[in-house]
Amino acid sequence: MIKTTKKKQKTLDSLLEEALIQNEELPYEIPDNWVWVKLIDIVDFYSGSAFPNDHQGKIDLEIPFFKVGSLKDIDSNYYIKNTDNTISEEIRKKLKAKLVPRNTILFAKIGEAIKLNRRSLIEKPSCIDNNLMGIKANEKVLNDKYLLFWSLKEDFYKYSQASTIPSIRKSTLENICFPIAPKGEQKRIAKKIYRLFAKINEAKQLIEEVKESLEIRKTSILRSIIEEGKEDAHKKGWEFKTIGGIFQIFGGGTPSKSKESYWDGNIPWISAKDMKTIYIHETQDYITEEGLKNSSAKIATKGSVAMVVRSGILQHTLPVAYLMTDCTVNQDLKVFNSGEDLVNKYFLWYVKAYEKYLLDEYSKSGTTVNSIEFERFKTHVMPIPTREEIEKKIIKIESIITKENNIGKYDQQLLELDNLKQAILYKAYRGKLGTNDPTEENAIELLKEVLQSK
Repeated sequence: MIKTTKKKQKTLDSLLEEALIQNEELPYEIPDNWVWVKLIDIVDFYSGSAFPNDHQGKIDLEIPFFKVGSLKDIDSNYYIKNTDNTISEEIRKKLKAKLVPRNTILFAKIGEAIKLNRRSLIEKPSCIDNNLMGIKANEKVLNDKYLLFWSLKEDFYKYSQASTIPSIRKSTLENICFPIAPKGEQKRIAKKIYRLFAKINEAKQLIEEVKESLEIRKTSILRSIIEEGKEDAHKKGWEFKTIGGIFQIFGGGTPSKSKESYWDGNIPWISAKDMKTIYIHETQDYITEEGLKNSSAKIATKGSVAMVVRSGILQHTLPVAYLMTDCTVNQDLKVFNSGEDLVNKYFLWYVKAYEKYLLDEYSKSGTTVNSIEFERFKTHVMPIPTREEIEKKIIKIESIITKENNIGKYDQQLLELDNLKQAILYKAYRGKLGTNDPTEENAIELLKEVLQSK
């Protein structure tokens, strides 16, 4: 009996030594009764299955089947609200799709959707497609919401593989360091974060409502100016041409990120993150002449118009910007140049005036990342007034929009509230949210319980 006990104790010690993160590897300081472990020791991972088109679109069967697009529609408790796809148990077996348990946290594991850093919970056993991955807390050691809020703190994109199409490997996530607090502390942290986030979300909702009313007013003003004189268009000599017939259009490219000599030069390189302003003077990233020559990027001349055609932002906005300097763009943007600054500026304001219509009409459906169906977009017919009228319209628009353009300050307020959320999470997982009880049993006891059951 004694020998058996020693052997078991030795095994547990060995498992503990493997599971606990050594001092030299610790990411940051945590309370004394917390422990650092690898994610693999406290969660179960779930991968997705192929989901053929002929089984999609059914909404009245018993098993939900979630795709990347499902992550955007969640309720206040982070559960996915709507199920656009369901399958029967018979179909599940035929597809060999695994059931993912309730309270599994889902996230994108491939493509640009990773950058959106969306997380959601599932309310009942479900299937997921192979663009998703899931993690489920081991309930002996980990509170589901404590794991969820930790995942919201983490930028999973930094764990993706650098390639043409970014992807996250399970083996990479398994080795992430995770701070385990005592079980009671986990519940207190999750409860306090939820309460604070609810207040922040209320504030965000109020700001969004004000912003939306301003956007509606601005769009209404733009449309009225763009459409002035349209009733006598033919008498006045207006032309009606397709976008493809008016503009020289080209896309961009990204120099290899692995080549340092391609980056930090003096050539502005625009990506979707730069498209938050109407006029682009500078960008967040710059490339070198060498990077330009060794990629599909091209120079877009000053006075051209850039437009985002592939990005998650296209769910609600169609960003366009007027270039105030020569630039290059990445592959998610297109550049438009008619050869006339006046016509280019008119196109810019035309897109802003009809943004919602253009998104509804030309957005590509059923794709992992939102995009514009560009070949169809090029066939859109746009009215072109006389040059004299275009000039008058632009002067009028720029004069009025300058007075109306208070939306930027609300965007800044929304950003500050998002930053506040991150600050709360930063404190929470360092034991600095004011909820920690130093007398509570050390979290290592929870870990022992899990390891003993292995």
